[in-house]
Amino acid sequence: MNSGESYLQQEVDWIENSGEMPEVAFYEALYCLTEEEEGPKLTLTLSDIKRLEDAAINRFKTIILRDLKFANRRLSIFRGLKRAIINYNRLKKYQKRKNRIDPGQEKMIGRFLLEYIRRECEEISDRRHYRTINCTREELEQFADELGVNIAPEHNDICFEHIPLTFDEVYRATLLSEKQDYPYKFIYDRGNYCEIVIFNKKKQKFYISLKVFCEKEDSDGKNMRLKTDAVYRSLSKSIPPWV
Repeated sequence: MNSGESYLQQEVDWIENSGEMPEVAFYEALYCLTEEEEGPKLTLTLSDIKRLEDAAINRFKTIILRDLKFANRRLSIFRGLKRAIINYNRLKKYQKRKNRIDPGQEKMIGRFLLEYIRRECEEISDRRHYRTINCTREELEQFADELGVNIAPEHNDICFEHIPLTFDEVYRATLLSEKQDYPYKFIYDRGNYCEIVIFNKKKQKFYISLKVFCEKEDSDGKNMRLKTDAVYRSLSKSIPPWV
């Protein structure tokens, strides 16, 4: 591998592991390779540029699928369905600007979406009182339509039956629910927010809690308390015997 190829591969790898703005990473890599004062100042071929574009497209797909994998709710990288929709729309705009087409893309993403909805409905039917789908019903239906998939009407109804959580609240609620060695739950009313904590049998508090804040538009705290109650009732845990 010559030095030019090495520089190019480094930027490809960097784009594919970049953050939430793959198109920005693409243009930064392009500048670094061709114009930056201390850069290699390469003359890129169309094939080279296509490799950088492919890396950006791959990164878009990675972050879209990250938020459509149901198991990822327990990870701090999870950003929810609304972010997946935003990133999908950004991907389509990027591909249009670059005159790129991926005929299998919608089918793949659609498969992940339907599986997420299926799992979501299963958990709600199993006495979960909140939803992890943080977009509107209209946004979800439009997303499904663009992907060419059909959401069963009964699934759509179940998905929007309960109050939605933010992606960070989903992450924390999922962690708390899965900690079987912390069998006790408790709510602290902190005034402008409620905090749900869990304890083990040694009265030790788990290091992560769920704080539900009172938003500006929720002046009377009604929505905050509805969210808190929904998560609390969904936790298969008991009140601490020492309370």
